[in-house]
Amino acid sequence: MTEVIKTERLVLRRFRREDSSRMVALLNDLDVVRWVNSIPFPFTIEDAENFVTNLASQVYDAFAIEKDGQLIGTVSAGEELGYWLGQSYWGQGLATESAGAVVHRHFNGDSNSLKASYHLGNERSRSVLSKLGFVPTSQSETVVRSTGEIVMLQWMELDRITWEAIK
Repeated sequence: MTEVIKTERLVLRRFRREDSSRMVALLNDLDVVRWVNSIPFPFTIEDAENFVTNLASQVYDAFAIEKDGQLIGTVSAGEELGYWLGQSYWGQGLATESAGAVVHRHFNGDSNSLKASYHLGNERSRSVLSKLGFVPTSQSETVVRSTGEIVMLQWMELDRITWEAIK
């Protein structure tokens, strides 16, 4: 797949093998990975290569987020919406911008809803999802791979009708 999505400030593209070392640099930050359930810590080059070659397109329908030609994070809308950004890119509206682009793409298909979740206490992620129109549905516990901590997830959902009304 060579699909590219362009937003005002970002390019969302499929991952390439050469993204692996940059992913390692961005994800060897416990302040980033503690908010993502499935990312190990430390994050190795083998983890990055496995993600790029096996998981990014097949499982997660993931896009590399590029700003000014540099990889800054990931956004996906496979089974659920997911995203992360390197810490130096937080607080600039980039998560909302990239997530909004893949939500738009998602609803251009056949689906009538999309789920997402965030760790209770992650106000940045709660804000991103709320801005996109997601509403709370339920809560569940999960174990964070990087820390081994049990955390409470707030599940959210967005339906096509709501998305079309706010976009």
